[in-house]
This record gives sequence, structure tokens and C-alpha cells, in this order.
Amino acid sequence: MKINDFLKKKHIETADDLGFQLQLFAYTVAKHYGISLREVYMMEESMFKQSLAWAMAVEQEREEEEKKERLRNNSESNDTVDFDYTFLEMEDF
Repeated sequence: MKINDFLKKKHIETADDLGFQLQLFAYTVAKHYGISLREVYMMEESMFKQSLAWAMAVEQEREEEEKKERLRNNSESNDTVDFDYTFLEMEDF
């Protein structure tokens, strides 16, 4: 599917990619604000740009907080690891 291929790309390469990127931006705004795509497409350009900027900033902040939480959850452990330092007592060391 073209959309799945687009989402896997790191860069916009074709005119179709640009169209998909604009649709993705519209979807981001619609999802963030809980409005329809029709309402997004009817927005004035300046309102759309401001709405997109806020939606993307909030999403980025949410992702960073989730990442921090995952790291906290993964690092909280009561496991004890014993280290053997007897090699330090060897003469050849």
C-alpha cells in the first residue's frame, strides 16, 4: 500500500510523498483536536499551521515522557548482582 511505503520513508522523494505528508499533517491536527478532516481542510492556513505546531509539540512531549517512563520501569529492579574481584589479588595483575 502506498501509505505504508510512505510512512517507512525517511525523506520526501516524490510529489505523491508530498501529498501524503500534507494528509498526515491534516490527520495529526484532526486527531489531536478531535475534529474531522473536513474541519481541518476548512481551516485558514495560519490557523492550520498553528494547530499543527501545537499538536506536534504536544505529541513529541508525550513521546519523551513515555520513553522516560519506560526507562524508569525497566531500570527499577531489586536484582542483586555479585561481582568477583578476586582477580585483583593476583600477583600478575
